[in-house]
Amino acid sequence: MIGAVIHLLAAGWGPWAASGLDWSLVPFPFWAACFFVLGCVVGSFLNVCIHRMPLGMSVVSPPSHCPRCKYAIPWYLNIPLVTWLWLGGKCRNCGARISVRYFAVELLTGTAFLGCWLEFGNTEHPFYAMAMAMAWAVFLSGLIVATFIDIAHFIIPDEITLGGLATGLAVSFLLPGLHSAPSHVLGLLRGALGATVGAAVTYGILRFGKL
Repeated sequence: MIGAVIHLLAAGWGPWAASGLDWSLVPFPFWAACFFVLGCVVGSFLNVCIHRMPLGMSVVSPPSHCPRCKYAIPWYLNIPLVTWLWLGGKCRNCGARISVRYFAVELLTGTAFLGCWLEFGNTEHPFYAMAMAMAWAVFLSGLIVATFIDIAHFIIPDEITLGGLATGLAVSFLLPGLHSAPSHVLGLLRGALGATVGAAVTYGILRFGKL
């Protein structure tokens, strides 16, 4: 489903394209700001994944709450970056300290999304540029979750590795330009080759570490 949306966006399909508006006239900084804000919002969700996935908890239920007093955090106290600074890194209800990691992940993800747009953004072909930038943003989001979980628990959940593999292959097929491939099939093959090499290197490091 996500891959289909990326493919349609890359083709300039949808109500945005059909509206007749010339999206190439939208200023580049506007899109940059949108990507940064979107990244911060995604970063807030990544914090949930980082906290809950190693514990085997659902990342969608229950809603965000204080881990100490179980206070359900309302939407207006769950604004990325702003709320943490406003409350001084503490729970509004019980005053428990909220790790600076939450702020750092939101800022890091926002910066990563911004970097993707600055690298691939092109107002002359905004839909394809968005698709390329979002593909890389999704990849970086997975790396952020994997990195912070690995730091805290020395594990990387299968949902990240296997899910990332499947997503990467799908995106490689839909956006062959990620690999400078002239066709969808070649894009998929190059993506599969990259995945194979990465898996082999990881396995080699694991085996070498056991010597």
